[in-house]
Amino acid sequence: MSLFGGKKRTVRPDYTGLQVQTSSSALPIPIVYGTNRIAPNVIWSDGFQTHAQRKKHAGGKGGGGRSVTGYTYSTWIMFGLAEGPIQGIGEVFNGQSVTPFPTNFLSLISGATPQQPWAPAMARYPAAALPYNGTAYLASPYFDLGSSATIASIAFEVVGRLAGTAGPLGQDADPAAMISDFLTNAQYGVGFPAAALSGAALFGASGDASYQTYCAALGLGLSPALTDAETANAILSRWLKLTNSAAVWSGALLKIVPYGDQAVTGTTPSGATVTYVPTITPVYDLTDDDFLFADGEDPVRIARSDPYGLPNVQRVECSDRSHGYSSTTVEARDQGAIERYGLKVGGTITAREICALSTGRLVAQLALQRTLYIRNTFAFRLSWEFCLLEPMDIVTLTDAGLGLARAPVRITAIEEDEDGLLTVTAEEFPRGTATAPAYSVVGATGTGIDRGKAPAAVNAPLIFEPPAALTAGVPQVWVAASGANADPFWGGANVWVSRDGATFVEVGTITDTARQGVLSADLPAPAGANPDRGNTLWVDLARSGGTLASGTEADARNAVTLALVGQELVSYATATLTGSHAYGLTYLERGLYGSPAGAHPAGMPFTRLDEAVFRYSVPAAYIGATLTVKLQSFNIFGGAVQDLATCAAYTVTPIGSGRFGPLAEALALGSSTDLGRASQAAAREDDFGLASDPYPNFLDLGLASA
Repeated sequence: MSLFGGKKRTVRPDYTGLQVQTSSSALPIPIVYGTNRIAPNVIWSDGFQTHAQRKKHAGGKGGGGRSVTGYTYSTWIMFGLAEGPIQGIGEVFNGQSVTPFPTNFLSLISGATPQQPWAPAMARYPAAALPYNGTAYLASPYFDLGSSATIASIAFEVVGRLAGTAGPLGQDADPAAMISDFLTNAQYGVGFPAAALSGAALFGASGDASYQTYCAALGLGLSPALTDAETANAILSRWLKLTNSAAVWSGALLKIVPYGDQAVTGTTPSGATVTYVPTITPVYDLTDDDFLFADGEDPVRIARSDPYGLPNVQRVECSDRSHGYSSTTVEARDQGAIERYGLKVGGTITAREICALSTGRLVAQLALQRTLYIRNTFAFRLSWEFCLLEPMDIVTLTDAGLGLARAPVRITAIEEDEDGLLTVTAEEFPRGTATAPAYSVVGATGTGIDRGKAPAAVNAPLIFEPPAALTAGVPQVWVAASGANADPFWGGANVWVSRDGATFVEVGTITDTARQGVLSADLPAPAGANPDRGNTLWVDLARSGGTLASGTEADARNAVTLALVGQELVSYATATLTGSHAYGLTYLERGLYGSPAGAHPAGMPFTRLDEAVFRYSVPAAYIGATLTVKLQSFNIFGGAVQDLATCAAYTVTPIGSGRFGPLAEALALGSSTDLGRASQAAAREDDFGLASDPYPNFLDLGLASA
């Protein structure tokens, strides 16, 4: 038998090896541009270890001992991340906790080509120490698995290639550089020849019409994490749609041309100012003399969209970086079109490579305007002499039959037949609809819940010995604690006790926040017998975030609302809210249970004595000994337990005040209590197990030092 519990039992480990559920040899190696969250793939593990958790017990015939209370597990491990090199790791999402990197003894191997094998594995497991050239991975020689041999849901914020070159906060990738790398990279690119990529159309400087300048001026940045098998054509088409641009073959060169139709000025993450100037001067003014058409045919054919069928609400599904990359939908609306044609919601655009909601809102607005305001499509035929025309060129159309007089249109497609004749498709060009202002967007409110959030340490706790009337004759020490600064993540504290100040024993757990505070004004001594109707007890509970409720006068008389002020036990009937966590307490019962009723200055600690107070029954061997108490905070999820070495130490010397004295024992046995006046007075003192000071162990550590 142990001093604090029942019969000891043998606890055996549940696992003999890592239960891998997140490893696959068939997954593609992700490509990460910008900054995004990805789930890793376990590429190697070994060195599974079992760690017995032991608890020391004090007392007993053998002087105490240690018993195994459970097991935790750890392993050597490597997590494959992405094609390298990457720039770094931001946050780690482990289960429902979020911690900054590094954590759990993880080291980053960035994925250079070539790169050296991980040094610890070279020393311990040389056969498994592979270089993994070009692959970024994380490795740990002691990855804590907790009490389970499985890896919890884990993901990492990867700062990938080109991160910091675009975006409103400088965490995304420049789309122009990204597309160039995606097409031409020798390690993982699609094999597109660099010579066939028009650098002049892709890259440029301020004041030009290049794709890079357009994205920089609008603040468009992307952070794609390519984790699934997908055709390169689909990926490129999605990126171009999100950046309001189109790819065009010009001879043997691939060009990317933005739809932007107005000059825009913006600032790059480096602080440089850039201006996009579109090329919108018409290449030709086409008239009936230029069109080829047979008798009875219209020179220009037109197809009109029904405005009642066009969407006037466009939604884009993004990844909200400020909330753990959670899926968030932003939308753009055209209120005029809604009022005129009714609400029409278009299909949602999935764009998880957008991690800034302001960028998502801009993309949604541009997509909405392009769909809603470009309604007319034109088709006409031209001779081979117009063979220099390319898609995305601007021309004007003049056709009296359609009422067109130098109406600007943008060419979208050109087909050449076997005779060299050109069939041209164009869309109307309402200038201004391909430009939209960027403004902030409010996404999910509040912050994500972090189950690994470190709690605050405790406020200065209240530690005291109550009288026997409150303990049913059992010597006890009461402990009341709360999280510092009313920390909302503080979930309680483990109570540890030591006789030597070095070896601690856990004796219980505090799971409720005590209502602690201070007097906000002086409390005079009572003028007469209870109740005290002339004074008000003014208290401020801001430090613990506590609240008080009123009771009845009978509750006060029966000590239902019992509280401790300094060394005086009091109760109250009415609690009047006077400010944030501030109260005025009236109808006071003073000096309860023989405690000294006196005056108390402002700043004196106040504690409500209720079920939140931890009650520790003191072993006989501890009475008279100086004990050291530590309160080890944990969060509201029971995790992120504070390191015991960092906890403040408080001392108390219990003298057994909760034991019944001779007078109480005689009354309980029905014996005579006629001990004389002097003896009765002595007996009354001894009834609390005390000497001359009735409450020497009312240690309110809000005043005493730790």
